[in-house]
Amino acid sequence: MKKTIYGRILTLGAATLMLAACSHDDGQIKIQLPEDYSEKTLIVSHIQMDNIFSAQKQEDLKIAYDTLQVKDGMATMKVDPTGAAWYSIQPPTMTLRQPEFYASPGESLDIVISDFDPLAMTVTGTPLMEDMTRFLNITQPIQQEFVDLMAKSDSISPDVMKANMDKYDAAIRKFVEDNPKSPVVPFAIVNLSGDDFKKLYDNMSAEAKKSILMPYAELNNREVEKMLKERNAEEERKAEVASGTITAPDFTLPDLEGKKVSLSSFRGKWVVLDFWGSWCGWCVKGFPALKEAYKKYGDKITIIGIDCNESEADWRAGVKEHALPWLQLYNGKDRSLYEAYNIEGFPTKAIINPEGKLVDLTTGEDPSFFDRLASFVK
Repeated sequence: MKKTIYGRILTLGAATLMLAACSHDDGQIKIQLPEDYSEKTLIVSHIQMDNIFSAQKQEDLKIAYDTLQVKDGMATMKVDPTGAAWYSIQPPTMTLRQPEFYASPGESLDIVISDFDPLAMTVTGTPLMEDMTRFLNITQPIQQEFVDLMAKSDSISPDVMKANMDKYDAAIRKFVEDNPKSPVVPFAIVNLSGDDFKKLYDNMSAEAKKSILMPYAELNNREVEKMLKERNAEEERKAEVASGTITAPDFTLPDLEGKKVSLSSFRGKWVVLDFWGSWCGWCVKGFPALKEAYKKYGDKITIIGIDCNESEADWRAGVKEHALPWLQLYNGKDRSLYEAYNIEGFPTKAIINPEGKLVDLTTGEDPSFFDRLASFVK
């Protein structure tokens, strides 16, 4: 489950968790603005933590706005005395990342913003916010590198993108390694994905687990565990298929002449099933390679195209347009066959041996399919 760097940049607000309400109401936030900030007012919004995590729709967030007066580059505001809240400072222009922080009743913070774009901000007053400032100052430049690369080129090569992601992940792991007891650890690791997150989550220090951000890490852990369980099940399924012990589910479908054709009638031959649709761009892109295999193996294999998710008229038009020479069957929108073959995307290709066993199942247009086909059909 590897995400793009944009997908994995989490705002502080998204990682902030519900805090216990406090009776104190003397907390104050002081905001020092950049020297070139010329506005006379500053807008700061905030949302109660319990609203963030319980909201079912936008209006449930109950976003509150404060318009602060700016004097000598400084603005001040009271902390919401009714409960912990996430705060966001509105910059004068659109930026990649807005200044964000959180505070509970009774807490006081000193915020210094030296630049809005790219954001340069420090927050002092609570251990969590001070560690958060250090963490973001480490990771934000890496995120900015990605943005700069995108600005210089219409596309980034996979290797360059991976190098940037690896650098970002390494910075997170280094922060956790250097600060294992930090209350920021639960926030930091949710920026990782899959196995990387799970490893650090399972080995988190007792001190880090006491962080008020820990519930968010727990929520993320439940999602990751679900993903890993599904992935492991998929790997087990693939291993079972590769073992050649599963009998390929039989079916009977009409061909172009309306004749009913059953898979079982091809027992004793190597069979390739190609689940496709004329609406599927990758299915169409894969036809030339499949035509080459059709010519290469001749009567050593039987290729059966199974059209899915479209009308009979579109199926017939697609067969004619792409001049598909192998047997074509029409399944339409019947999902029972998808479920029988665990089809998760298109195209899907299945290899069935002469004994009728399913020995390979490939989702997507994957050139390695033909290498596996060659290893089977000798």
